[in-house]
Amino acid sequence: MPVSVQQLVYRTEQVRERELEAAESLSVSAEQLMQRAAKSCLAALERQYPAPARVMILCGPGNNGGDGWVLARLARTHGYRVQVVAAQPKSDLAKQAAAAWEDEQGTVEPLEKLDRTHIAEYDVIVDAMLGTGLSRDLDASYCRAVETLNDAKNFHKLWVLSIDCPTGLQSDRGVAIPVAVEADYTVTMVALKPGLLTAQAAHYVGRLELAELGIAAAFQHLEQPFATLVEQDDVARHLPPRSRTSHKGRHGHVVIVGGAPGMSGAVVLAGRAALRAGAGKVSVLTHPESHALIASAQPELMVSSTEAASKTDVVKFLERADAVVLGPGLDQQDWGARLCQWVLGTEVPVLLDADGLNVVAQHRAWANRSAPLWITPHPGEAARLLDTTSDAIEQDRWQAVRRLAQELNAFALLKGAGTLIVGPESETIRICTRGSPALAVGGSGDVLSGIAGSLIAQGLAAEAILPCAAWLHGRAGEQAAIAGERGTLPSDLMEPLRKLVNP
Repeated sequence: MPVSVQQLVYRTEQVRERELEAAESLSVSAEQLMQRAAKSCLAALERQYPAPARVMILCGPGNNGGDGWVLARLARTHGYRVQVVAAQPKSDLAKQAAAAWEDEQGTVEPLEKLDRTHIAEYDVIVDAMLGTGLSRDLDASYCRAVETLNDAKNFHKLWVLSIDCPTGLQSDRGVAIPVAVEADYTVTMVALKPGLLTAQAAHYVGRLELAELGIAAAFQHLEQPFATLVEQDDVARHLPPRSRTSHKGRHGHVVIVGGAPGMSGAVVLAGRAALRAGAGKVSVLTHPESHALIASAQPELMVSSTEAASKTDVVKFLERADAVVLGPGLDQQDWGARLCQWVLGTEVPVLLDADGLNVVAQHRAWANRSAPLWITPHPGEAARLLDTTSDAIEQDRWQAVRRLAQELNAFALLKGAGTLIVGPESETIRICTRGSPALAVGGSGDVLSGIAGSLIAQGLAAEAILPCAAWLHGRAGEQAAIAGERGTLPSDLMEPLRKLVNP
């Protein structure tokens, strides 16, 4: 199925090197591209703040600043009260655009004199300082401008529009270097960039809009995408309506392994999620002390304990399963580590999460298996698996998820705002931007594990499991939080999840 240009993600360098070639193939000049970019920003501005709102446009020295200069002229023509605050233009296009503004008696103030009091006189601030042109840390003058803008925005409740990328945000990795504009809205040009979709991006980008400028389709033919967005259609085609003659045996058997004393809730959440995601049967293999608690919490779960169970008993139990979810509430002590070794030694497909990941970080050889493996770490777990730090993982999430997949020979999902997914042999990374701060609570990961395990058992294609699970989990989180993000519980995702798997 063809992928929409709205789902394709390209590295900044790819766009920079090929956008003019794509434009020229359609007889579109660089000046026309700049006009189209400015018109797209004007349309976003008009939707949010109709004229005669007061607009301050901060222009940098390059073509991002040129977009700002052109926007200044267009906005004034459409009735806005516009003030340009700018660095000295350096690129040819920026110089032309600045000269056109000044020829029309537009006023300009120096960017280095920007102060919070002056900013507060405006309704809208447009950030056209550096965009995606940033290749190193901001220098002191731009750090000062960014901090002044953010301070004024938060104190005076101003609306901030960034052109292409918030200044200071690294457009491939999604990290502030070292500070970045906190935009309410970002219009990015030609193609989506990786750094606008993951890591710290959600904090700085605000609402993201892609302006194709009429050349995206031509650009698409010149470059292979670096990543693709997971959308609802991707999920729906893997979950067709069920046959009227279906029975539980056709929809897979999931076994959840975990539930050390005091952590039985993790297994209950994973088991419920597996059921709500459509598994025909869900069994639990747990610690003897957790048996009664889990059985009473969810009657549909078939619960067995490991009391007096040998490795042979466990392997025979697991051989009945279509998928095993290993890790929710497992613990890293002797009981959990022993189960982890036994499970990974089978030929059953395994979804590894939580303490299962932490045990494998200590015993890497156990993950060397011929049977399929899926892993779903958060940055802390990923750091332990890769023998690094959480901060290092977050500095380049794209590299981290690819290393996880390759070093563990697994389909890997790196949790976070902008979830990243890739297989051991995949060229293109998948990214899921669905989700909500409501998911930032203990137990949410267990729900994701249960969903993924259910999809494995139901026979979805190996590479589709984690993208579909991430989308279902994130969207269920959004719907569960409609009444409020604070206080939403992982168990609140179950009813939305049920609806989402029945498109």
